Amino acid sequence: MKLLHIAYIGLVILAVLVSGCTSQPAQLPASPAATAAPTAAATPAVAVPSSLTSTTWKLAWFDDTRGVWTKVTEGSTIMATFMNEGRITGSGGCNGYSADFQLGNESRIFIRRPVVPDHSCQTPTGVMSQESAYFTQLQAAETYSITNDQLLILNKENKKILQFDPS
Repeated sequence: MKLLHIAYIGLVILAVLVSGCTSQPAQLPASPAATAAPTAAATPAVAVPSSLTSTTWKLAWFDDTRGVWTKVTEGSTIMATFMNEGRITGSGGCNGYSADFQLGNESRIFIRRPVVPDHSCQTPTGVMSQESAYFTQLQAAETYSITNDQLLILNKENKKILQFDPS
């Protein structure tokens, strides 16, 4: 019985050692081609490509989560700034937000759930449903590319879900 108890403790310690722990998401450089879905596994940390972080991006078009490609509502502005530290900040059209992001091989990107204050905006009409769709699509990000000065975010089906222009 004592041997079984010691073996169990040994297996638990081994499992903890094998799984490992990290306190910061790892980042890898990205290439311009969009590819298949990423894994969220930690990878060696490297600098975020300056083309992604040297620009504040303004959303022009988005998938409204029902498959309809939609222009951002007139009178609202959705912004995203990717920082070298693996953080994205901006405005969802009504509320400011921030989230962690992680880059992987072959233009893969993983964005954690944005932290958003709970404010409601009445104008322009539809701004809250637009903001909700934006945050949903931001979390669905799998790959990105910067093509013709536009930042394109694609989902796991390699479908374009967000299109940003430089601000």
